[in-house]
Amino acid sequence: MTRILWITYTTDSIIATYMGVLKVLSLQNPYGFSMKPLLDQFGFPPSLYTPHVDGSYEYHLNYGALNFLSLLPLYAAGLHDLRDGVLIFHLVSILLIFGLVPTRQKALSLAPFVFFPAFVAASWTDSVWAFFLLLSPILWTRNRNLGLLMVAFAGATKQIALIAAPFLLIRLWQESSQSKLRNTMVGVGVVAAGFFGPNLPFILFSPSAWWASTIVPYFPGAAAMVPGGVGLSEIFLDLGIPPSPIFFTIMMGLVSIASVYLYATRFAKSRYYVWIFPVVIMFFYYRSFPNYIFYWAFPLALEFFRFRPVLHFWHFSPLKGTHWRPAIAVGLRSVRGGLRVPLLAGLLLTTIFVGAYGTYVSSSPPSKFAVRINSVSDPDGVGAGTLLNITLSNSTPKPIAPLFFVKWSILPYLWTSNSASNLSPSGTAMYIVTASDALAALPRSANFRVYVYDANTGNLAGESLPYIANIPEPTLANPHFRWWTLDFGAGTRVPFSWKLTKTNVDPLTSVIKGLDENQTAGITLQLNYTSSLTSFERVTISQKVLLNATTVNLSLFDPLATSTGGQVILGVTVTDGAHEITYLFSNATAKPTFVPSAYNATAIIPIAASAWTTASIDPSQAWLVQGWAIPNQVTFMIFLQANRVGLYTASIREVAYPSLTK
Repeated sequence: MTRILWITYTTDSIIATYMGVLKVLSLQNPYGFSMKPLLDQFGFPPSLYTPHVDGSYEYHLNYGALNFLSLLPLYAAGLHDLRDGVLIFHLVSILLIFGLVPTRQKALSLAPFVFFPAFVAASWTDSVWAFFLLLSPILWTRNRNLGLLMVAFAGATKQIALIAAPFLLIRLWQESSQSKLRNTMVGVGVVAAGFFGPNLPFILFSPSAWWASTIVPYFPGAAAMVPGGVGLSEIFLDLGIPPSPIFFTIMMGLVSIASVYLYATRFAKSRYYVWIFPVVIMFFYYRSFPNYIFYWAFPLALEFFRFRPVLHFWHFSPLKGTHWRPAIAVGLRSVRGGLRVPLLAGLLLTTIFVGAYGTYVSSSPPSKFAVRINSVSDPDGVGAGTLLNITLSNSTPKPIAPLFFVKWSILPYLWTSNSASNLSPSGTAMYIVTASDALAALPRSANFRVYVYDANTGNLAGESLPYIANIPEPTLANPHFRWWTLDFGAGTRVPFSWKLTKTNVDPLTSVIKGLDENQTAGITLQLNYTSSLTSFERVTISQKVLLNATTVNLSLFDPLATSTGGQVILGVTVTDGAHEITYLFSNATAKPTFVPSAYNATAIIPIAASAWTTASIDPSQAWLVQGWAIPNQVTFMIFLQANRVGLYTASIREVAYPSLTK
């Protein structure tokens, strides 16, 4: 069901959940294992790992036990793609909202969640903890402790959900008609029991492993992960101002205190907006990912459409009773009452931020670490920047072990360097930095920065000025097949810039691999035709190019079994959708042939069997001979096709232009 958009998993978080399910079914504690073998099994490139600022990667399960226990029954029932289980949680949440809101609001209540199924297909598991959050306001009206328990369950699924607990405890206090303190203390106990209860078996099995995996990563002293997201950290990174994670922790603390105070003192007018405060707090988190923010919409939408609270912000005047009123007071009085508090709150938070960051900057040493980007290049013609030439100048009193993070998207990517040695004080050195994989490569014309962290301390050493990746567009991208990446739609690793298509082949069947185990160059296409009931099986790699870019030489290895008959074919097709030229490579013929027609043409190119052969094709000239109109683009396809039982392979070492062929 969830494979319509992407065949395979796309995030390391769902891989961690998957590991948790498998280990529990094996009666093992998942917190003591690394998910690196599973990442390799699913073909994840390093750019999809979660890096630390010290250069290491996070390979452990960092979520509470309900993260995988909630999906375990569905997996055991046969839903082995975890996204199907997550989708069930999502659909149940949507149905609950639809069923509980007033009739006139039903359609509108679902509007915020139109794109959420795509998030599920993209391997976001957040619908699980959002489901527990949604149960909180549903059960609150019947039993407040059950509402608190659901928030605790959400926190036992993903810890950030516990941010809502202090606000709900305030709500419990305010709504208790008697024994406020007793009810609140019971509520605290319910939250603690709801969080630790599902985790208890794993705590008892290995307290240190559970603590190190689920609690320690959120402490300021832990090995910090790379900052980024859609909140304040993203703004800072784009401005070239990357404070340490401790700075964001302080900011979150200040905002949390302010939010709790405002909710407690303005409870009557903000009771049903309790779910907005976690969104505000998460904006200041140093890894403010979209899923950490969007999924609070589930309980917020339910309470908003059920109770229709008045959209009235807290009204207070800090200038009341003051005889002398500065110009700002006149300005504030001219602002609509509903906007005064947000304006004042914004000014207050800005003041706190500027002061805190000023303290942070003033406390940093006066020494300087300079990062200069000399050039960005694409030596392998993949159509993206894969190599940087960078000069570092260390004017600090300590040696620096540089780690290079390149940011052009929401998160910086860790690139590899040609040197692992320290840069001594007062030293200057040039580094060749290479993308870890094709997904981390710089898109053409992308604006990016390079952040250098010190592997010795995990601290930021310096950052570069913005730089534009002026990469020329290749006529045919990645012609040597040296750069590979995980194709989410195909569910396997494929050469970067090439699209893999399977026809009458199981989506999970492996049909492509590199010529060597390191996938440094070349590809091998493979078909295992087992059923005579299928008309044919076909595997194709393709990309969009200009017509004049299709005049190429292909270095081929065609085993004898592949092309001795017409039932197994290795070939190339060039098409604009209306016209088509196909080249078939065969060791059963000695003379080339060309068969034209009104809309398509077929050429047979003789090649040697079981030997590397260079075959030349010129579709551009053939197109002109046919008298067809020159298209803006054509699709260049290399395919292997079979309709006879057997195992067939064919290899392509490179696709080169005649002038470049050695």
